Amino acid sequence: MDAKEDVACHHYQHHSTNEIFVCIHFNQFQSFHKNVTSVELFTILTTYTPTDQVNSTLHLQKMFIMDEVTLNYIVFCAAMVPIILYGIVGTFFCVSLFYAKFYLHRKGDPSLLLTELPGVSIIKPLMGVDPLLEENLESHFLINYPKYELLLCVQDEQDPVLELIQKLKARYPKVDTTLFIAGEVYTWSGESFQIVGEGQVTQRGEDGIINPMVHNMAPGYNHASYDLIWISTSRIKASTEILLDMVGKIQPAKVAMVHQMPFTTDQKGIAATVEKIYFGCNIARNYLALNVFNVPCVTGMSYLVKKAALDEINGLSYYGKYLAEDFFIAKFLHEKGYILRVAAVPAQQNVASCTVVGYKDRMVRWLRLRLNMMWFVSGVLEPMSEALILGTYGAWAIHHFFGYNPYIVFLIHTSVWIILDYINLRMIENGPLPFNKLQFALGWFIRETLVIFVFFEALTNPWRIKWGKRTYRVSCGGHTEILNDKAILPI
Repeated sequence: MDAKEDVACHHYQHHSTNEIFVCIHFNQFQSFHKNVTSVELFTILTTYTPTDQVNSTLHLQKMFIMDEVTLNYIVFCAAMVPIILYGIVGTFFCVSLFYAKFYLHRKGDPSLLLTELPGVSIIKPLMGVDPLLEENLESHFLINYPKYELLLCVQDEQDPVLELIQKLKARYPKVDTTLFIAGEVYTWSGESFQIVGEGQVTQRGEDGIINPMVHNMAPGYNHASYDLIWISTSRIKASTEILLDMVGKIQPAKVAMVHQMPFTTDQKGIAATVEKIYFGCNIARNYLALNVFNVPCVTGMSYLVKKAALDEINGLSYYGKYLAEDFFIAKFLHEKGYILRVAAVPAQQNVASCTVVGYKDRMVRWLRLRLNMMWFVSGVLEPMSEALILGTYGAWAIHHFFGYNPYIVFLIHTSVWIILDYINLRMIENGPLPFNKLQFALGWFIRETLVIFVFFEALTNPWRIKWGKRTYRVSCGGHTEILNDKAILPI
């Protein structure tokens, strides 16, 4: 049967069929008569089919072909996304591993640059007592540095931490220590702290200080005797080598800040393992790579800053209107042309009461903050570049392009990723890990699985952040207001 007879026969059989069916029929017809050109097909159709039906059929035929081409482009672009992400993540891995191996633990020595070490004011915001707080706070009293002062900031005169401060000051009476309680200044009289005046900070709301930690630190900042300010939160364990390294690195005129990459001390338990893996793998990879690429990436738990440089961008209190004050301080210092450097020793977060739920809640709070400051990076790139998510997406893409078994691709992807993370963590730790390889693998999978739950919980209400006893609303751009104030201790 030739082409004309085929069309005539089928048209006779399906004369009452609608256009969509005829369109499908003509696709089948073309598959059997590939040598028939479009012009010849149109001539055949106009001979055996009413004109209005032919026009409608050809229109649907064109739509079907265009949709197929468009779909191919869409699938191609979708498959290219994980390939591009592989390139970015691979670059971050290489940069992080190289930096951790050859630069991270290279300490600066200020005595080689200076005849006299500059004074340092250490601001320590405190609230409440945990099992390791005494160890953390005592480490600051034990620093062997010729000229430094401790500025201990507390919000409430009934806070139990005051008893600990009193005990440590009696143990180390020669350490220059000033205590701030709700803005009032106390100095050591020989046996106890005595009030001597008021700090230079107004009550909450009048100066726009919403951030409770900034509000706590503001009197100490305003009272500081030296130009170098070390912000060291209650979780941080200090040492002489950390301070000497940061002082040495901050000496060049264009360097305004030296910050410690967040990490943890060695603690027991699965929650402590998950937290160490998070900070030593995911955070370390991105933190080091971004700083190498001169992208400001800073956490506010421990950093040394020049007071003159910070005052140049409006001072510490100005950033109390943000919950993520560290992000904006780093951002504006960088825009001002200053250099931000990474300290040789990672920040030693020393906390005993870590739980998986507490870790998850902390991650949700941090992600919500990031979503309001850089929504595309945190809402799209971050989750897409996580190991299990990118592995699933990448396995499909490689199968699409090359036909490889996606299950084998995913297995190879996960194996390589976990090996690189383990190597990176060992370099960050700079010593033996407190857990074995099996515990590492278990903690790694728990951390990677929690990423999905953290992401969706953060998206449920991204503008609402609970921190301590307070609930805040964060708008796009990071501006913050208090929604619910149920704090035991007043700000």
